[in-house]
Amino acid sequence: MATKFSIEVELDFQIWGINSNMEDYRLCWHLNHYLGWQLKRVNDVELKHRATKELWRFNAYKYNNELDMYMLELIQNKKIGNVLIPELKNIDFLFLLSGEEEYFGEKEFTDLLTKIPGVQSTIRLELNSLKSRHNLLYRHFNEHS
Repeated sequence: MATKFSIEVELDFQIWGINSNMEDYRLCWHLNHYLGWQLKRVNDVELKHRATKELWRFNAYKYNNELDMYMLELIQNKKIGNVLIPELKNIDFLFLLSGEEEYFGEKEFTDLLTKIPGVQSTIRLELNSLKSRHNLLYRHFNEHS
């Protein structure tokens, strides 16, 4: 008799959706330039499609601020017709913030992002309302490979 296990994972980060017609590396450069960050390219977020078994890769960038104890991640949501979070198919990039949140007031942060050239809009997303939020866990499995 097979036993089923259920694992409950707590996702402890904030998430924003960013719409921009720029390539991911250009958006990353603008974020670094205008906000003084040091986002760097990290391993792709890899996701195997359930039906086709095709491996999808989404570009990812990361900045770990050890002094102020927060981490930023920029992840493509759309690439070559594939979407990382299907219920957000109109969002180009996902921006994740984990760690100390006191440096980022929600409204001020959203206003700051929209002032960057090439960013058309930003929206704060409710992580628990996303059905495909588990797709964001895969980014950590690929980190050290």
